[in-house]
Formats: sequence, C-alpha cells, structure tokens
Amino acid sequence: MRFCSVVKHWLVVLCLIQTGTAGAQPDLTNPVYRLLRGEFQYHYLNDDYQRALNSLRELKMYQESLADDELALMEAAVYLGLGLTDDADDIFRANSQVTASGNFWFYLARAWWQDGRWEETEWAAERALKTRSDADNKPLAAAYVEEARFLLVSSMARQDRITDALTALQKMPDSALWTGFARYNLIIARMRLYSPGRDIEKLVEEAVFYAPQSYEGQALRDRVLLVAGIHALEIGKSREAEIYLSQVSQNTAFTAPALLQYGWALIEQWKYEEAMQPWRVLQQKYRAFHPAVMESILAVPHALELLNATTQSLKTYEMVEGRLQTMLKDLAQQNQADEIQSWLDRWLEQQDTEWGWQRTSVTDMPDEEFSATVQGLLDDPTFTSAAFRLHELTAMQIQIQRKLDDMAAWMTVVERRQQTLKSMNGEQRLRDLQRREQQLSDKVFHLGKALQAEDEKVFAFASDDDLDNVQNLLNVVPRVEFLQRINTPTRDLTMYKERWRRARGIQFWKIYENRPQREWDSQNAYWALQSEVSDLQTQLTNTRTAISWADSSWQGFPQRIERAVAALNQTASQLQALQHNERQFLQQQISGYLDELTVRVTDYQAQARLSIARLYDDALQINVAGQPEIIAPEQTPEANEVESAVEDEQIQQQTPEVAGE
Repeated sequence: MRFCSVVKHWLVVLCLIQTGTAGAQPDLTNPVYRLLRGEFQYHYLNDDYQRALNSLRELKMYQESLADDELALMEAAVYLGLGLTDDADDIFRANSQVTASGNFWFYLARAWWQDGRWEETEWAAERALKTRSDADNKPLAAAYVEEARFLLVSSMARQDRITDALTALQKMPDSALWTGFARYNLIIARMRLYSPGRDIEKLVEEAVFYAPQSYEGQALRDRVLLVAGIHALEIGKSREAEIYLSQVSQNTAFTAPALLQYGWALIEQWKYEEAMQPWRVLQQKYRAFHPAVMESILAVPHALELLNATTQSLKTYEMVEGRLQTMLKDLAQQNQADEIQSWLDRWLEQQDTEWGWQRTSVTDMPDEEFSATVQGLLDDPTFTSAAFRLHELTAMQIQIQRKLDDMAAWMTVVERRQQTLKSMNGEQRLRDLQRREQQLSDKVFHLGKALQAEDEKVFAFASDDDLDNVQNLLNVVPRVEFLQRINTPTRDLTMYKERWRRARGIQFWKIYENRPQREWDSQNAYWALQSEVSDLQTQLTNTRTAISWADSSWQGFPQRIERAVAALNQTASQLQALQHNERQFLQQQISGYLDELTVRVTDYQAQARLSIARLYDDALQINVAGQPEIIAPEQTPEANEVESAVEDEQIQQQTPEVAGE
C-alpha cells in the first residue's frame, strides 16, 4: 500500500511537470487521473467510505479546475455510506441535473436504497437504466443491469405503486436471482396492502418456480415460502400454510421458524400427532435458546393434551419444567458483568482491524453457548448499531496504537542517527574527502593537459619501449662514425649503417601505425576517469548536502514527535472513554435481553407447573368422583380445626412452587 502511494505521488508530480494544467473536463486517458479515480472507486466498492472520501479529496486537489459531474454524485453516495444523510441530500439537490455515466447513477441508487429513500432510489435507478440507450453517456455495465432493475421495482413496491412495479418487473428475466428478490418485495407490498389472495399466490408460485438452483436461490425460495405460510395462517388459510411451509428446505436460516409455523398450521387443522413431529425436529436440531425452540417447548405437551393423552402430556410437562429450570440456571450464570465483558472481548478478538467488506462481519458471533443465548439480539437494530460503533472504536484504537509505535520508532531513528553522526565525526571526514577530491581533480586536470600536448609530439602516443628503441637506433650511427675516426675499421661499415637506418625506419613505421589505436585507448581511459571523478564529485556533493541538512532537518523534529505523541495519547484516551461507554451500553443491552429471556422462561415454567397442577387436579377430581361418599362421624369443633389445618398443609405440600413468586 505504501509502495502504491509513493508511485502515485511521483506519477502526480511527473504529470504536473510534463502536462501542466488540464482542461475543464476530465481526461480519462490521463494515467494519473485514472489512477486516482480507480483508487477512489476501489475503496468505495469495498464499503471503505473513510478512505474513499480521502481519495476523493486527493482527486479534487489534483486539479482544482477539473469539472467532474460524476464525482459530485459519488461524493453524495459516500456521505450516504457514512450516514451523513443531510450532507448527501444537499449535494444531490445541487447536482441533480448533471450528466454522469450509468455506473455512477447505479452507485447512487444503491446508496439511497440502503438509506431508505425510495423516491430518490427510483429516480437514480431510472437514470442509470436510461444510459443503456443514451449514446452520449457511458452506459451502465451489464453486471449491474439486473440489480438496477431490482432497485427500480423494489423502490416502487416500497411506495405501494404495485402496477408500476409489475410493469418494470416484466423487463427482468424470470430466472434471475435479482428478479426473485424483486418478486419477494412485491409479495410483501401486496400483503401490506391486503391484496386479493390470488394475486399473492401467483407471485409466490412464480418466485418459487423460477428460483435459481443455488444456495442463494434456495434461501430466497425458503424465505418466500415462510412469509407466504405465515400470511396464510394469519388470514385463516391453514391448509395453504401447511403446503407452503412443508416445502421449506432443512438447511437455510428460515428452517427453524418454518418448522415452528408448520406445527401450528397442523394444529389449526386438528392434526395434533403430525404437529408434534416438526417441533421435535426443531428441538433436536437447534439449541434451547433459539426463539423458535423456546416457543415449541410448551407446544408439544399442549398437542398431547389436545389428543387427550393425559399421562404423556403430564410426563412431558414435567420434563419441560426441568428443562426450563436448567435454562434459568444457565441464564443466571451468563447474566453476570464479568461473563458479558469476557464474551465481548472474545467477540472483538475474532474481528479484523480493517474496514470494508474484507473484514469479518460484525454480526458473526463466536461459536459458543453464550452466543446461542443472545442470538436474538441480532434482530435489534440498536444492538447491531452499538456493535458496529464498538468495532469502529476498537479499530481506531488499534490504528492509534500503530501510530504511537511509528512515532516511537521515529524517535529511536532520530536518536541513533544523531549518535552515529557524532561518532563518525562527519564534518572532519568530509573535509578530508574534499581535500582528496581537490587533489584528484588537479591530477585529472594536468592529465588532460598532457593528453592535449601529446598530439604535438613527433612520436605521439608512443610507448616507453618504443621511445627507447628509437633513441638507441638514433645513437648507433654517430657512435660508429666516432669509432671510425678513432681507429680504422677492418671492414666496410657502410652496409651496416644502412641496415641500422632501415631498422630505425621500421621502428618509426610501427609507432605511426599503432598511434590511432593507442590514441583511442588513451581517450577512452581519460573519459572513464573523468566519469568516475564526476560521480565522486556528485557523491561528495550529496554527502555535503546531507550533512549540512542533517542538523537542520533534525532540529525540532523530536519536539514534533513529542507533540504528535501527546495528541495521539489524548485521542487514545478519548477513544478509550467512548469505548468504555459503548461497552457499558452493550452490557446493559445484553443484560436486559437476558432478563427478558429469564422472564420469558419463568413464564413458560409457570405455565408448565400450572399445567402439571391442573392435570393432577383433574385426575384427582376424577378419582374422587368415582369413589362412594363416606359419612364421617360427628367431631368436636377443636377436632374440626385440627383436621382443616392438616388438609391445608397437605395441599401446600402437593402444590408445586412457581418460579419467581
């Protein structure tokens, strides 16, 4: 990431140097603009709105005179993603007539949809789809077309415009997943408007028939069947509800509520024996604190009682009462501050420290018993919002700690470099290097002058051996003549003189023949030496600049680090206080939810105990009614009082105690 930032920075600098200021309209062929724009889109599509906003600011700072209508719309979309609805609405109203590509209109429509602004979603989705036939703008990407149509149909359904939504639905392929989602939203809208049953049934049949053969398609199919079954139960069509609920699969998130409602649909049709089967499957497959399981606990003995299976119903009520007592003990153990805080710590440990879609979903709880107990809190938007805030605060604390570690590393680097510079005695070594560099430069200068003077010599670029040979040959003839004058030779030396002169000529010819190559080698060596000297001078200049800048660059830098550390510590303390408050709020939410579960389980236990008492009382009444009446002898008033006290005590001992009373 740092490497990309450095590359991006230098690309911006080079572009500013080479191209200057661009025109008023964005140039998509500009590599720097495309790089910055792509960085913004990457962060936005990953739901990392903080970095997307920073990238957008860099993109605007790249060229202030650059007019990009799409970026204005995307800024509104980023504000929507951050929850700043008012700011996004102001930007949207100020740029509602701009021209942009289909993808940007689609991103804006998606953001409006997530914020619950149905009219704005419909308008932006229509603009995105309209670019498919507009040659002036870049059309909407094919991968987004079906989702854009889903947004259009669903936004109309949210506004209760069923006819318009059905018209838009006809343009979508029947077997697409987004079409199934759109049909589901239409089903909900028709149920909300109390549409005739046949209209709803038709949409349900289409949604089930055209659901894709995939896990997502199966989940959508089960969701539609569950909603249709519940709606049929509410309007008294228990047989249709049974048909819908019996088609729900056994491996999606909608299986548990479907099993529960399936049992109640059978109860409505007096199919008591069949009704117990889905409830028993539900209790065996899911944990005890699942909302559907808790409701089915008393449903099984109730169905047995409706079957007049009194003994089995009584035994089942007793078993349920014991099970509920165990659940109350578990709730009392879990509803402790230390236990809740420990679970929050384990929950945060499995979360990633980054933002965006790549991190673990906040709603993914640890796989343990406590999570199974409080899973119903995931349906509470207050709890999920607080969980998101706690995760963001924790992520920011981690980032602050990283910055503090970076500041500590910088302080260590500054201290070590200052110590190293002092121990190396850099200024003295620099002066010695400058002196040696000056001497070397002088030598190179004199060598250049000698190379120029070599051209003026008779035997230019001759080697020392060649010059010695030439000198020796030049001295032979005069010495021979001198010897002739001193003493008369015994033979004629003219022939030898001529031979020596020829040898001298051959030596001269070799010298002149080798001169071009030797001159070329000498020039190359001299140029290489000059290049090395130039590099050394550059290094020396850089060293001189670095040493001269070292003192000035480190001046005040430790103090700046200390100020930054103080600001970071202050921010960290503020984040810690906010995190503490958020944890306390979540603890109160969890404790309140556990209290509600305790009350609910206690109520179930009371109902079970009352049912046990009622069944025992009914059996007792039957037994008493079947025995002959026994006439008791007359007793004194004192004996009557004693007998009444004994009977009251026996009744109290036989009556089960109700939990919570």
